[in-house]
Order: sequence, then structure tokens, then C-alpha cells
Amino acid sequence: MAQKITIYDVAKRAGVSKTSVSRYLGGRLDELADKTKKKIEAAVQELDYRPSTAARGLKGRKSYLIGVIIADIRNPYSTAILRGAEEISAKNGYSLMICNSDNDPEKEKRFIHMLQSHRIDGLIIHTTGGNNSSLLEMKDDSIPVVLLDRNIPELDMDFVGLDNRQATEDSLGFLLQRNYERIAFFSEPFQEISTRHERYQFFQDVLKKSNHKSSDDVYIVSTDDGCRFRNKLVSFLEDAKGQSKAIFTVNALLMLKIANELNTMNISVPDELSLLTFDNPDWAPVVFGGITCIEQPTFEIGVSAMKMVLERIRGERTTSHSFMYKGKLIKRNSTPEK
Repeated sequence: MAQKITIYDVAKRAGVSKTSVSRYLGGRLDELADKTKKKIEAAVQELDYRPSTAARGLKGRKSYLIGVIIADIRNPYSTAILRGAEEISAKNGYSLMICNSDNDPEKEKRFIHMLQSHRIDGLIIHTTGGNNSSLLEMKDDSIPVVLLDRNIPELDMDFVGLDNRQATEDSLGFLLQRNYERIAFFSEPFQEISTRHERYQFFQDVLKKSNHKSSDDVYIVSTDDGCRFRNKLVSFLEDAKGQSKAIFTVNALLMLKIANELNTMNISVPDELSLLTFDNPDWAPVVFGGITCIEQPTFEIGVSAMKMVLERIRGERTTSHSFMYKGKLIKRNSTPEK
């Protein structure tokens, strides 16, 4: 049987003290010099050392687990967020417990309680907005919570996401400069999801301020009902017949559904209709010769969320903090000047 590698072996190989290795494995990287960190990292890899999470947890009363509840794992936004979060958690000796709520508040509630029972050290959540009391219970249990993308200000929790006002204003300003007569806002039901509410509100604010007649061109659709979804799309196309028009969607998954319908209906983009969406998925440069998008720094958002929760776990910060990234308008073939 191969001899088990210990923390002493790592320290000896790296030429540093056992205390330094403990700090490295415990995520206290700010207490170590860069040279020391590199030596320890190299020794860990060379020896294929795997610390016992259970043993570390018993000693420090930590599980070294961080829960991540994602609203929709199908969304490319979610996978990019997870990549960013995992990169930071792995470097700091933490493992992730990932759950997918499918935007279902009841499913999300079960996951919150399950993660709490596993004694996670912190939670990052892309919330449905329907479980405030459960999140407050976690907060009362001294488990740090970081809200991702969807904010709930009254909970006074850490938040990281997109500046929806800036992104919406820049995008609509671009369409208005290109002289679109009709601009429709398409979204799934708002529910308690703050990003949908915000993007709708800023859509209306910009168009009303510009005295544009499209401030009421708002279509709330459920993609589960294909017939009604198609009917609402047809309704806008017929109502705006003979006018230059664009559809602005709340996220890329909805835009993909619309693109599929337009293809089925033989609607020419951008000749008959222009398109603009939040998010910048891999398929956006290809469909209809390229769809104009509002790109979010999703990987960086995941990194920031993980750094926030680790700061709380270590006691480096006791007050809540919010950070909003700027969106970047990626102009493509789907929005020519009219």
C-alpha cells in the first residue's frame, strides 16, 4: 500500500514550514509571500496531495464546502459564472455543491435547506426571489450569502451583477440613433426576478423620455406554451407592419426561441426585423449573420462572487457590499441603420 502523503511531506518538499502549508490549504493566501505560495502549489501537485476536508473541518469547524444555486443550468450565463467561481474556490481549498433550481421557488427552497443541513460555509445564489425568509434563516445562522445577478436590497446581502440601467440605456440609445420606429421588449414572466423588472422599467424610462411610441410594446411570454408564444410574436409583427422594427429580449435563451420561430416563419433578419439581446452566447455571431448583444463579463462576475463569500467566511468584512459590472454592446449584422 502506498504511503499516505501528509502536510509534513508537502512542507518538506516545498522547503517551508508546516504553518505556511496550513495557511495555504486554509485559503489564507494573503498571509503568504507569492514565492512561498508557488513553492507550496508546486509541492502539492508533485506529490498529488489531497487534504482531508473532513479533518480540516473538525479542526476549524468548517466544511470547506460552498453552495451554489443556479437558476437555469441550460443558460450559458450560468456555466460561465460557475467557471469563474470554481477557479477561485479551488485555489482556496474549497469545493462547490452546485444545485439547479430551474427558476422554481419550491425547488430552490429545498436546496437552501439541504445545503444548510450540509453545513456549508457560504452560499452563492442566482435566486428566484421567492425565498427571502429561508435566506434570512441562513444569514441568521452566520452563513454568508452572496446574491448573483438578481438583487433583493431589503435582505442587506452581498450582491454582484450587471448595471442594468447602463446596459439598457446604451442599447436603446443605439437603436434610437438608428431610427427604429418600433422596438418591442420581450420577456418571460417577471415573477420576483429583479433583473427582469429592472430591464423592463429602464426600457420604459428610456423610450418615454425619448417620446418614442414603443414604450408600451411590451410582450410577456411563456416559452412553455408554443402557440401563445408564436401568437404574441405574430401580433407585434403585424402591428408594426410597414415600420422599421426591432425586438429587444431580456436574455439570450428567449432570443434563441424567437430566432427559431422567425426561421420557421421565414422572416428575414435584418431586412424585415432587427434583433438585440442581453447576453452574448457562442451562437450569437452565427445566427442571422450575427445578433447584436449586450455582453456581460460573466466569468468575472463568478470570480467576484466567490471572492465576496470567501471574504465573509474569513471575517475580513462584516458589512454588505454590492458591485455592478458594465455591459458591453457588441454590434452585429442584426441591427443595421434604418
